[in-house]
Amino acid sequence: MVFSFFRGNKPSLLQTGPGDQSRSHVLDRAEMSIGRAANADIVVDDPFLAPIHARIEKQSDGGFIIRRMGLNPIMLRGEALLQTASLKAGDSFRLGRDVEFQFLEKAPAKEAPKKEAAKADDGKPKKPLFKQPAFLAGMGLVYLAVVGIIGYVILSGGGSTEAGPTAERINAEAARIPTCIKNARRLRQVSEQTFNGAVGGRVGRDGDVTYAALSLATEPADDAALAKAAEPIVEAYKRTALAALASENRGNNTLAQSLYQQTYDLVPDVNCSAARFALQRRAATKPPARR
Repeated sequence: MVFSFFRGNKPSLLQTGPGDQSRSHVLDRAEMSIGRAANADIVVDDPFLAPIHARIEKQSDGGFIIRRMGLNPIMLRGEALLQTASLKAGDSFRLGRDVEFQFLEKAPAKEAPKKEAAKADDGKPKKPLFKQPAFLAGMGLVYLAVVGIIGYVILSGGGSTEAGPTAERINAEAARIPTCIKNARRLRQVSEQTFNGAVGGRVGRDGDVTYAALSLATEPADDAALAKAAEPIVEAYKRTALAALASENRGNNTLAQSLYQQTYDLVPDVNCSAARFALQRRAATKPPARR
């Protein structure tokens, strides 16, 4: 019972997948690697993971970061991780197809008694708040931030259409799908293993056109022919994503989440912005957990 208490009071990773697996890993070292290699600190038996896929590193301030190893894809908070990122309590990241980890932080320490601080201040007159250097520095930073935001809004013409889900955003993402297929082909030439971890979905049969099939093929090679071949995927992506957006706008998040998942399944490539958009919206429309 005592062991369980101290173990649960340390930062840890809660693993779900592959399959029905569920395990907890205490982060009790400065660096811990995750992968399918036998020498990894956290071994995950999944062919879609690299031998060393990611690494968790403890920082001097006690916090933790996740580091992407090589070109191995990692989805953190619904977005593809470029290199490193800080982990916050409750953050989830995804490796391969269906392996997820949630970062759990130790319980916050109780505040230390403030008697010593009170003693140190005894007999010393305190400056007014507006004359204290820390307060003045903070107000200066706030002022600069406000000026910066105002300048950005003015120069950018009032904001970007990339900020949220719109029909224009969906059409733009759909138009990028042929380029995503070309990039997936290049990735496969560099590393078959990384390609398998990034691109999912079925190859198709009986002449079905799928994202995976076009990514695995070498033809058509020229841009115009590839765009023509990808048209069924592009059109299906538009229809499904627009239906998801309509459901989201009506407040039917359950249906929207299901449709965004179907949208992602049409372009199952975590390196493709069209796929990341679908994953972001799926996460945004996820119903809140019941307590």
